[in-house]
Amino acid sequence: MRHGETAWNKERRLQGQGNVPLSPHGVEQVKALVPVVRPYAPATVTASDLERARQTAEVLGYGDCTLDERLRETDLGVWTGLTIEELTAMRSADYHAWRAGTFLPEGAESSEMLTERVRPAIEELVGAPGPVLVIAHGGVVRAALEILLELDMEKLVPVSAGSLTVVDVPEGWPDHEGAIAKLHSYNLTGYSGMGPVPD
Repeated sequence: MRHGETAWNKERRLQGQGNVPLSPHGVEQVKALVPVVRPYAPATVTASDLERARQTAEVLGYGDCTLDERLRETDLGVWTGLTIEELTAMRSADYHAWRAGTFLPEGAESSEMLTERVRPAIEELVGAPGPVLVIAHGGVVRAALEILLELDMEKLVPVSAGSLTVVDVPEGWPDHEGAIAKLHSYNLTGYSGMGPVPD
């Protein structure tokens, strides 16, 4: 699942691995998701070690979960903390090229680098006692779908803050023939059961 909203989300500021806490609205988003998450009764809970993911775990009632730095959001390098408005004013062509996947800011990770960082963590969690709850970031959710379902993360719409994505991963995945992971739900929120959370 993706953590709740932060002040930087609201400001359209690129977070990357910036260590930003949840906003009050983000806390409410996560609280609204509790009745959606709890029926799954996760036996294993792991979160990114960034503050917004740790805080999301605490609000959900899993404050003692395992933290894993491999589940951090994409590193945006020197663009971390800049707003979209600042970038489009100063470096419009570079910003649009980055969105198209043809440019990387200094020190930033590509989508391929993110996927390869996340892959061993996801593969380990598939073998953990289930159900498994992973509390991370939008880029990590899309990378996990690429790993588990072979979906091109660049073709997936971003997930909303404070949303749950559910993948059914059968025993034996990915080595046994017929053990195919399936997308059960995408972008569920506690407000509507689907789609983006209203402002």
